[in-house]
Amino acid sequence: MTTVDRAPPATTIRPYQAGDESAILRTFNIVFRETNGEGYVDRGMPFWRWQYLDNPEGHRVWVAVTADGTVAAHYGGVPYRVATPAGETTFVHIVDSFVHPSFRAGLKAPGLFVCTALPWFRDCYVRGDAVAYGFPVPRAERIGQRYLHYHRLRVIDYLCRDLGEERAADPTVSVAPITQLAEGSESAARVDGLFAAFRRERACLTVRSARYLRWRYLTPPGVEFEVVGAQRGDRLVGLMVLARRVELVPDSCAIVDWMVPGDDEGVTSALLGHAVARGRDAGRANLLAVFADSSPEFANLQRAGFTVVSSSLHFERRLNYQVFAHDLSEPFLREHWWYTLGDSDLV
Repeated sequence: MTTVDRAPPATTIRPYQAGDESAILRTFNIVFRETNGEGYVDRGMPFWRWQYLDNPEGHRVWVAVTADGTVAAHYGGVPYRVATPAGETTFVHIVDSFVHPSFRAGLKAPGLFVCTALPWFRDCYVRGDAVAYGFPVPRAERIGQRYLHYHRLRVIDYLCRDLGEERAADPTVSVAPITQLAEGSESAARVDGLFAAFRRERACLTVRSARYLRWRYLTPPGVEFEVVGAQRGDRLVGLMVLARRVELVPDSCAIVDWMVPGDDEGVTSALLGHAVARGRDAGRANLLAVFADSSPEFANLQRAGFTVVSSSLHFERRLNYQVFAHDLSEPFLREHWWYTLGDSDLV
């Protein structure tokens, strides 16, 4: 890796400090108004605070700041607690990396982008994080591979099907919304028990505890997810998170998260039937999901009528990573890292 030790003149590169968020958001919105064009809606402070300050696992944010307080560059990450064969560790999802338009002369690399990112990666290593990952645009991927040890794991495939009539569901399984997961509640205990069973069958995945699900899906400002549980009698046997409007594939709704211990066909059909019905109610045409191609769900959903659609047909999503923990090799991640759309900022 090429070493870059100095930032451009008149900028200070440092970790986030309380109060930086207003300047961060000003630059963020300048950058993404330009990138996304007409129709872009500015990111607001409540969402920023939810994503970074409210995350139960903390945050990873570094900024390059000018003397007048402008955030010239930003490199941000959302940590997730992850279960692995060696115990629980932290994966950090790189979600917001950008440079103010006035400081982009350095984007020819290494430049301010790399100068801000390098101490961010060093900080993750010192903290003991195991993996950093993200879905960079092609230009950022090229710079990251040259200077930041980015490695591409795969181009993401979508699983997609139209919202035709669903097959008959198992009559012993009922599906109902989960609207609260308060700490210490019975519903939280049931979800934690479900994850304990699900975790035993998968080697590497985000810890989908009630605390995590509450933060990720029940509290984000301005974003609506539907969390539903599947029951047999009084026993929770499955969980799904649904987003009713997603444009990764045009005119879609999406399965954002999923827990079905034992890959139970009756539970799977009940949850898919609910997703199809809710998508039709929302006037959507397609149902999509993302699972690693090594996962049982990748095969199970194809048997349930889904087809594999490369993201390259829409806006290609390239999963890149850097490993800090020596026991998590690329072959291990390729074979055993279990993830959904909820492990990304794509929804």
